[in-house]
Amino acid sequence: MMDIVIALGGGGVRGIAHIGVIRCLQENGFKICGVAGTSAGGLVGSVFAAGFSTQEIESAARNLNTARSFRRNPEDKPSLLGVSGISNMLFEMLGDKKIEDFDIPFVATAVSLRNGNEIVLNKGKAVDAVLATIAVPGVLPIHEVGGKVLMDGGVLDPVPVTSARWLNPSLPIVAVVLHQKSKEYDPDNLPLPFAVPGPSSVIERLSKVRLVEALKIFARSVEITTEKLSELRLIIDKPDVIIRPSVGNYNLLDKVDPDKLIKKGKIATLAALPEIEKACSSMSTIKRRLRYGSSPRNIRGHWEEISDLE
Repeated sequence: MMDIVIALGGGGVRGIAHIGVIRCLQENGFKICGVAGTSAGGLVGSVFAAGFSTQEIESAARNLNTARSFRRNPEDKPSLLGVSGISNMLFEMLGDKKIEDFDIPFVATAVSLRNGNEIVLNKGKAVDAVLATIAVPGVLPIHEVGGKVLMDGGVLDPVPVTSARWLNPSLPIVAVVLHQKSKEYDPDNLPLPFAVPGPSSVIERLSKVRLVEALKIFARSVEITTEKLSELRLIIDKPDVIIRPSVGNYNLLDKVDPDKLIKKGKIATLAALPEIEKACSSMSTIKRRLRYGSSPRNIRGHWEEISDLE
């Protein structure tokens, strides 16, 4: 077995592709010894690190109906949508489990709404950490934990490479980025930013309403910003390997066929296997230890603090 640490990026429903990535890595002799996740990557990464198989995670993803998953609760903070279905799923799978009790070392990242600093969540109640890291600003409710008002970690770092390296500096960091678009992507034909139930004729008319047009343009601008920020952070943080599933055509909250996204995750991972194997070689390990050392203390994080979510 070859040991690695994975950094799972955000991307809404695109995060289902992470299941295919993890499954392919396991099937090809890689042992995942640490998981860092942001947003959707924090959601998938948390249940995997807690000990659930990719089959169990896939089953949970299939049971998440889009409309039900994003229904609001009365106590939710201001947002367009809620996370009632996701919350129920998390409590069923994780309950009151703490991150420090996970089978695999795990961190999720979030951002403080008050001071704008990145917060790394590596302790305390796992459900709180996940609800914080998936709190897309304005779209899903912000989450308050231990006096901190937190939102989606992707605001500052869409792919948490440095946080992954902090878990184990001597191991290869395999980053999964979810912005790769296929040739069929047409930026001039902007779709609705989330799934809308109803006949296609109604949806088509709705998409031409001026307010909805404005929302589509705003969603596209956020996508561009996140994509460019991801690439800049990857240049700075230098993961050993980058896996790019071709899932960028999907919107944040589209209703999707999980099989298609899982397959895309697997295809991208298969293509990256030779590079990952090279990163696991003795020579690459020596280079990492010379550069980063073997202790997490040598990794200078860009976060404010390691948050204790008691």
